[in-house]
Amino acid sequence: MRATTPPVRPRGTSGSYRDPLGFGLAALMAIIGVSTATVWCITGILDQTQAPAEFVRADVPGTVSVVLTQVGQHVVYFEGDDATALSAGQVDVTAANGAAVTVRPYALDLRYDVPARPGTLGTAIAVFDADRTGSYSVGTRATVTEPEAQLAVGDDLAPAAVRAVAGPALLALLSVLAAVAGAAHTWTPRNRRSHP
Repeated sequence: MRATTPPVRPRGTSGSYRDPLGFGLAALMAIIGVSTATVWCITGILDQTQAPAEFVRADVPGTVSVVLTQVGQHVVYFEGDDATALSAGQVDVTAANGAAVTVRPYALDLRYDVPARPGTLGTAIAVFDADRTGSYSVGTRATVTEPEAQLAVGDDLAPAAVRAVAGPALLALLSVLAAVAGAAHTWTPRNRRSHP
C-alpha cells in the first residue's frame, strides 16, 4: 500500500488575500458618504419648504410691486383651494418702464404648502421672463369665489427641488460604488515572490 501525500502548492503562488483593514475602510467610506448625502438631502428639502415664506403676495383681485434682483424666469403662484380658479391669461405683469411683459402658463405641476395657512396649497400657474432688474408690477383683475386667495411671486421651486434630491443621490451612489470597488480590491489574488 502506497501512502499518498497532499498536493503541494507551487511556491510563489497563493490564494485570495483578504485585507481586514481595507474592507473596514471601504465600509466606513460607504457609511460616511451615505450619511452625508442624507443630511444634505434633508437640508435641501427643508430649505425648499421654507422658500415660499419669502414670496411677495397680492390679494385676488389685486396688484403687488416686486423688486427683482435677478434677470431670467420668475413664477406666479396661486394660493387657494381651487388651483383652476385663475389662469396665466388672467395675470398681468408690467415692467418699471410701463411695458407689458409676456406671461405664459407654467408647464409643470408644481405645488407647495402655503406657510402659516395649514391645508392651503400654492400652485404654479404662470411664468414670465425679466430682461432687466428693477420693479415689476404683478397682479390680476380677475375675481375668485375664495376670499383669502392670493397671488405669490417668487423663484421657480422645481430646479432647486431637483438639485436637493439629485445631488445627494449621486453622492450616495458614488460612495457605495467606491466602497464596493475598495472591498473587491481586498479580495484580489496576489502572488508572493518565491525565495531561493
